Amino acid sequence: MARGPKASTKIKRVQKSPAERLADAVTAKGEAIGVPAIQIARGLHAVVNVPLRDADRVVTEHTLINRGGTPVARWKAAKLLSDSQAAAIDHCEALWARLGGKGLVMDLSRIPGAGQGNGWSEQEALDDLKRIKGYFPNKYWAVYENVCRFDEPAGFAGSALTECRNDQVAAARTTVQFVADVIAMKERLF
Repeated sequence: MARGPKASTKIKRVQKSPAERLADAVTAKGEAIGVPAIQIARGLHAVVNVPLRDADRVVTEHTLINRGGTPVARWKAAKLLSDSQAAAIDHCEALWARLGGKGLVMDLSRIPGAGQGNGWSEQEALDDLKRIKGYFPNKYWAVYENVCRFDEPAGFAGSALTECRNDQVAAARTTVQFVADVIAMKERLF
């Protein structure tokens, strides 16, 4: 029995990539709840119900908020940092911001050594950071600075503290909390 060309062809199953499967799921979810898919894709991390008052009824709209980003932003959103710890981190971020980013492009409108114009100079910020850094061993400060200043993933920053993969994020968070508590106490921030 001779087979024709149609009998010998095999059906190829095309598998979708993980990104395509996610896009399909996001589109389906968006269509199901009546929200554009881009809003779903932007905020896969949290759903917040916002009541809207109309003339005679209350309408609940789903607003999606992305709680991702930096480890510090996630910890603040999850209430894993106390108010004093958050104040200490914010204080250090303000000092780092006063130093300014030493980029490759020169700002020709800024006079070198004139500071930022708000009463602080770069040297004062450097002095404060040097004093604060002196409170801690180098390994603790390095983890704190890498997580809070350079937005290094907590698991990677915690790898300097422990060998166990499961404990690296917890070790980094505990170190950041400890350093922030000492800064808040010594600098009298709270």
